[in-house]
Amino acid sequence: MKTINFILTYVRNNMPVAATVVLSTVLLGVVGCDLIDPTDVRNPQITQESIVGQPGSMRAALQGVKTAFSNVVDNTAYFSDVVSDNYDNWQTFISPNADFPSAMRSDDLTLNGLGGMYGQNQQMRALATFAIDIVAPADPGVASTTADMVAEAKLLRGLALVILAENFSYAPIETGGASITASAMLALAVTDLTDAASGSASVSTAAQFALARAYRLQGNKAAATTAANAALALNPTYVYSATFDALSNTNAVWTFTVTRNLHDMQPLPRLDFLDPKYTSSVGTSPIAVLKAEEMYLILAEVAISDNDLATAKTRMKDAITLATGTDNGRTTVQFTDVDPRTNRPNNNAITVKADATAPEVAGLVKQRAGSTVTIKQVSNTSVTAAEVDALVSVADHHRVLYLLRQEIFFAEGRRMSDLGIRLPMMKREEETNAKIVDGDPGTTTVVPSHIPAADGMDKFTTSGTVVTIDVDMNRVLANGKISPFPIP
Repeated sequence: MKTINFILTYVRNNMPVAATVVLSTVLLGVVGCDLIDPTDVRNPQITQESIVGQPGSMRAALQGVKTAFSNVVDNTAYFSDVVSDNYDNWQTFISPNADFPSAMRSDDLTLNGLGGMYGQNQQMRALATFAIDIVAPADPGVASTTADMVAEAKLLRGLALVILAENFSYAPIETGGASITASAMLALAVTDLTDAASGSASVSTAAQFALARAYRLQGNKAAATTAANAALALNPTYVYSATFDALSNTNAVWTFTVTRNLHDMQPLPRLDFLDPKYTSSVGTSPIAVLKAEEMYLILAEVAISDNDLATAKTRMKDAITLATGTDNGRTTVQFTDVDPRTNRPNNNAITVKADATAPEVAGLVKQRAGSTVTIKQVSNTSVTAAEVDALVSVADHHRVLYLLRQEIFFAEGRRMSDLGIRLPMMKREEETNAKIVDGDPGTTTVVPSHIPAADGMDKFTTSGTVVTIDVDMNRVLANGKISPFPIP
């Protein structure tokens, strides 16, 4: 009988180097997140015959894919938010270069490993492909049930491709293959997500929301508009999340922002009121991947592109109403935060200026060090409907749109992508693929010219009770007309 190595062989032959080590226990549906040595066979009774072709094998494989997908979301959320202006990195095992985007390299200690953003994504897609192509066709279970599980696996693989395209400019998707562009990744994602729409109602709904996200990234206004409207028609308060397990697969953002023995990750002061977003005492807070707020923001961005500012206002206010509501699954909790905010603002009296020219805003910084703070666990924003109504220029609408995206998607791994930063694939990929050499597209970090030098996005000054952020990146994005859609 063949051992579990047949799985490893399949993955090696069908996915890039990042997927050459796979958790057999994850594939079998056992929740876990740590990598193991493939030569360390923990259960020699696990064989090809005991997996493929057995009743329930696809269900077990799908659970493994779900766990791996949660790892993708988790790694993307904590690391990319540090690279962005959302969080400042203090005394963590995260790369010290994370706050200095231009200094990021493919051999970086956090990126160059199977446990990093890139490696987790490639492994997860390998597991999904194995489940879809090998496990499902041989499962003797009910055909319609298996088809629904295949649809869900395609949903997850499609979402992983979207996340890969959001954060990496190029990457190979097959062993020994040349890198493909982010646009090509999105095209593959759309195919998977379209297929997933034929699954059960829950899978189909998630696929519809995911398609809107993918079409926006493609810059396809018509398709993004149609998909976003269709998604909202299905569920105007929808949330789809990656989930975690207290025993072996906890939410890493929680680890850095709640347990934080070393005060690990500190938010930009103007985002202080959003932190810590995930407060479960055992690290099981879910991370939203898809939610209805995004559909409203996509529709607002399309309207700004069309110079239809009245509609843009309406859609942004729809997103605000949903994000700040309490009767639509947007849970509010009271959290006693012991973090001392060392060398950081820690006073309810503080006001914050988004840059030197901006007005002072109260209520953005919350006192910690044992005080209780009110936290919204799915979405929140400081922007009010009155502020949206007062907007005049296209640039101001665009700036507030990006502020809404920053706040509503806080700690979800979306901000770095909005800023236009793209990370390099890990060095191990380059070293083992003859079609990729150092300096090729995708092997270096992409840092647009509008990104401040060094760690400039994290800088602020304090004078009395007034904190001034050095650079308002949302204004920078608006002034540069940064968007997947043309901005007038």
